[in-house]
Amino acid sequence: MAVMDDDKKTEEAPVASSSEGTSSFVKWAIVGLILLLFIGIEVGIAIFFVGQLKEPDLASAKMKEMEAAKEAAIREQTSMGATLATPIEITVNIFGEEGRYLKCGVQLEYDTADEQLGTDLEARRARIKDIIIDIMSSKSLSDLMSNDGKKAIRDQIVGAVNNILPEEVGGKPLGKVRRSYFDSFVMQ
Repeated sequence: MAVMDDDKKTEEAPVASSSEGTSSFVKWAIVGLILLLFIGIEVGIAIFFVGQLKEPDLASAKMKEMEAAKEAAIREQTSMGATLATPIEITVNIFGEEGRYLKCGVQLEYDTADEQLGTDLEARRARIKDIIIDIMSSKSLSDLMSNDGKKAIRDQIVGAVNNILPEEVGGKPLGKVRRSYFDSFVMQ
């Protein structure tokens, strides 16, 4: 019987060692899968954060572009252009105000490269003065007293003067009036 017991033990031993090998393999496979999962998560996080780092670069490029456009607009606004030799002086009654009038001088600014435009503006001076008189005499006292009203009037003058100018003179583009200014502005 002792021999038999030894045989049983020898038969059981290989079975136990093969199940230990299988369970050991499963354990290592699970550990390997967990490691692969962690590596995958780390790669995903790295890709996400690298993508996040690149987006501010795009945003900063857009910001730089917007700042450059803003600087160009400021340069355009602060640059000095050519003006008429003398301002256009007008005196008009204030709309809706009995016995009150406005006396002002209007100066027109244009690009210095547009020499022909200056000549054309001087040639059309009477018509431009008439346009300005029509605009100013149609404004109420509140329009004339507020800064926003004055800005709107200046913009309206520029638009109206540019509307009467031809696109071309002698086959060359004429240019446009950029701004108008009040040289003097007195109400009584």
